[in-house]
Amino acid sequence: MFRAIIIVLVVLAPMAAQAVEYHCNVEKKFNSEHTYTQSDIEKFQYSVRIEEIGNSALISRCSFSTSEQTVTCDRYVVDKIESDSYVKIKKYYNFRSQLDVQLWRSLFFVENNGRAGIAFGNCKVVAP
Repeated sequence: MFRAIIIVLVVLAPMAAQAVEYHCNVEKKFNSEHTYTQSDIEKFQYSVRIEEIGNSALISRCSFSTSEQTVTCDRYVVDKIESDSYVKIKKYYNFRSQLDVQLWRSLFFVENNGRAGIAFGNCKVVAP
């Protein structure tokens, strides 16, 4: 039993050391037909979460669900991560949903939902 615990810790420790999580609050949001007001943004609590684990990541798009009376999130596996070493932007792509999120070193982010919708704001590092 003790040996199994040690093996699990040895395997998982490097992954935990490389994990980082960002919570990003949407400050502005618009699409081809609508610009969301500050009241809309506050009411629906739009946000994006990025969970980066080693060379892979997950993106969650979150908002307040009036039917469930709580914030719910749709979670997507990131297909590709690109880093621009000159501008210091990291880009997370999910091809099936045509979704991408760009994260600057300053923690400013832009979410492109791939269907003429853009949201942006600032992130906070919440893990490690």
